Amino acid sequence: MFCVDKLFFSIRKAAFDSAFCGTAERGKERQEVAEKILSVGIDIGTSTTSLVFSSLTIEKMTGDMYMPRTEITDRSVIYRSPVYFTPLRSNVELDAEGIREIVEKEYSAAGVDPGDVETGAVIITGDTARKVNAERVLGEISRFAGDFVVAAAGPSLESILAGKGSGAQQYSVDQVETICNMDIGGGTTNTAAFYDGNCIDADCLDVGGRLIRFSRGSTRIEYVFPKIAEMGRRLGVSAELGAVLNASEITQITDAMAEAVMGKLEPSQTNEHYLFLRTEKGENRGPVKKIDVVSFSGGVGKLVYEPEEKDKLKYGDIGVYLADSLKKAIEKHSLRVVKPKETISATVIGAGSHSVDVSGGTIAVTRPELLPLKNVPILAIEDPLHLPPEEFTDQVKKKTEWLQGLDGDQTIALNLKVDKKMGFQDVVDLAERVIGATRELMAAQQLLVVILYGDYGKVLGQSLSMRLPPGKEVICIDSVDVGDGDYIDIGRPVGVADSVPVVIKTIAFNY
Repeated sequence: MFCVDKLFFSIRKAAFDSAFCGTAERGKERQEVAEKILSVGIDIGTSTTSLVFSSLTIEKMTGDMYMPRTEITDRSVIYRSPVYFTPLRSNVELDAEGIREIVEKEYSAAGVDPGDVETGAVIITGDTARKVNAERVLGEISRFAGDFVVAAAGPSLESILAGKGSGAQQYSVDQVETICNMDIGGGTTNTAAFYDGNCIDADCLDVGGRLIRFSRGSTRIEYVFPKIAEMGRRLGVSAELGAVLNASEITQITDAMAEAVMGKLEPSQTNEHYLFLRTEKGENRGPVKKIDVVSFSGGVGKLVYEPEEKDKLKYGDIGVYLADSLKKAIEKHSLRVVKPKETISATVIGAGSHSVDVSGGTIAVTRPELLPLKNVPILAIEDPLHLPPEEFTDQVKKKTEWLQGLDGDQTIALNLKVDKKMGFQDVVDLAERVIGATRELMAAQQLLVVILYGDYGKVLGQSLSMRLPPGKEVICIDSVDVGDGDYIDIGRPVGVADSVPVVIKTIAFNY
């Protein structure tokens, strides 16, 4: 078997070379096909719900020496809905009918028929994702609105989406600095740090403007998040349901929340408020790089950049107080702050591109009957051949937790960013690294999905298949260009070359 494999690799060497010889030619691009599609983004958050319709220009770009690729080359918002308070039936249940009415009303106001929308995303975020009927609401909305990327975003995935949508990810590329975006909404504060376009840290805190809500025209508490009530007790403030708070007591609570947010930026991670209010209690090593600059998005984050609001109870909650406390904390900690290009609608304001393509012909599918797959999130690993094995494993584990969110059974696709021509030993080494890094993942899922851009799908897939535990299957496809934050549909094999049709779904942000 070894000799056969080695012979196969020798025969394939010319294909290996040709697959990558075009990298130096990427400047010689030309546009082949361009079309406009209509997309919609629907964000159902803790405090607010909104829709945005966008026109996306999709172009197929080709070059003399590399495979065609499809890109979103232009985005323009054509309709932005008013911002609605998210309808609730109770503190633990969404008002599904009320949310659907908002969606239908805004489709009508935009003059859009659901059949006209070709792509989109419906995202439930923050404390709303914890409601008992969140998944059912997602299903109802997506059935009305179309075949979209649909997710009850877990805390870390929401952090990444907000960081991309705010423009922080692009800032890290343009300015070559490490930036931490803090998306502060009604129920959570989602933090994501980026360097050179890569998300290097994602986290979530139970800090938000709607975690204490007051009866109309008063400071009598009509809702308090349990953890905030407990924090009040620790501060000597009675923040129980029905209690009446004065301005000083509210400020004590929001000052502690703001200090928790600042604690995220401390490498030592010893801030007691941060440790208490952190949403997920697993291991957190703090930022892997020193944070150069901070940006704020979300409903409360937006207020950080605005003049002081005189009406502290303008929204019937602690949001204005929290913004004031954040401003004081920023000054106290001498933070360097920039304003992102998008604040209030950072999490999702456009929706995805359905970029239909086919894989390469050199792929491995050990059980074709497992296809098609739909809405599989992408986990990207940069330069996997040179990562220390323990770091490879850590990245897979961390990013799997980000992507699976509330759905621990969600299949993940591993995208390996290999920037070199690979020989036989390289493929063997990569297969062994992947098997070692995905042991925990493969204990929970039957299928290992691997995606490459270079022409190595079959040989890597065969190498992986030989090393997988009994009963586990592999799909390894190539000639597909994807990254973190994308989703992929993989169809059944077609054609004499046994390629598979793929649909890449990218949550497209406008900033």
